[in-house]
Amino acid sequence: MLKHLTACAALVAATSTATRAHEFATSFEARAMLERAIVAVNADKLGAIAKFNHNDPAFRDRDLFVFCFNTSDGKFTAHEAMVSQDVRTLRDRSGKPFGEDIYRSVKEGQIAEVAYVWPLPGSTRYVLKSAYVSGAGDQACGVSAYR
Repeated sequence: MLKHLTACAALVAATSTATRAHEFATSFEARAMLERAIVAVNADKLGAIAKFNHNDPAFRDRDLFVFCFNTSDGKFTAHEAMVSQDVRTLRDRSGKPFGEDIYRSVKEGQIAEVAYVWPLPGSTRYVLKSAYVSGAGDQACGVSAYR
């Protein structure tokens, strides 16, 4: 009986871990979404920003969403919760000014990665997360993924 319960517990744990793995997107998926977002911004900046702010399904997948900010003043133009706030003011749990790192690392035609510590949704744990960012004209856009 004990062996059966142990086997059941192991199966539940494995299933829970597998389900949790599908709950969050991968860094590969984040980079692919960012590439689509940059194409959209270059084609129609205002239309793309409107899609990002309205969670268009092409730019929203599980924990992934596109954020953008003006390269001149750092103010978010697209973000699910921080439009008009300055990206440079963002700090992680350890106090690291990762928003400044994001702002400084933006280059048109290149994807930069900035790592920081952020709360895991549905948990009290803080884990590593990476923001992938690139430039598109006067906009810098990014997508972040948990590691």
